[in-house]
Amino acid sequence: MSLEQASLIAQIASALTIIASLIFVGIQVRQATSALRNSSSQAHSALYTQIISAVIDNGEFASIWRRGLIDPGALDDVEWVRFVAYTSGMFRFYEASRVQWLRGNLDDEHWQNIEQQTRTLGMQPGVQAWWQVRAHWHSTAFRSWFEGLQLGTDRFMYRRAPVPEASKIDEGRVSGDPDTKE
Repeated sequence: MSLEQASLIAQIASALTIIASLIFVGIQVRQATSALRNSSSQAHSALYTQIISAVIDNGEFASIWRRGLIDPGALDDVEWVRFVAYTSGMFRFYEASRVQWLRGNLDDEHWQNIEQQTRTLGMQPGVQAWWQVRAHWHSTAFRSWFEGLQLGTDRFMYRRAPVPEASKIDEGRVSGDPDTKE
């Protein structure tokens, strides 16, 4: 084997090694990106849970929240301040979520949930009253987006769904369910 042939074989081996290294780095980057997205998703869910814990863990505040959503005029001054502060925190979370989604850092599934929650909250008289006094706290882009949402007409956010009668339940399915064969 000549020196020229040995050099050619060494160059081919070097090129193959570089290609293998690039493939390995690509796989590592893809796994790291996936791990980062999973971590981001978990952090997003944890933050939302932390925000709503004020309603879950505090019966007094849950009452303020529910009354404030339906009729903000029924709240006294201190309750209104608490309602405004909580709603401001919730909407700051929604705005941050929107920014992250626009930058590609929040999955579409999370964003769809946030958008639906925002639309549902936006129908509530208390949130509409809050928006009148605090909209200016949000970016122009978020204000335009929120004000452009198609808000529905169901103003009862915490309406309870009817519970089927025991006689209508057949083998774990509710009678009249589209999946039920009657």
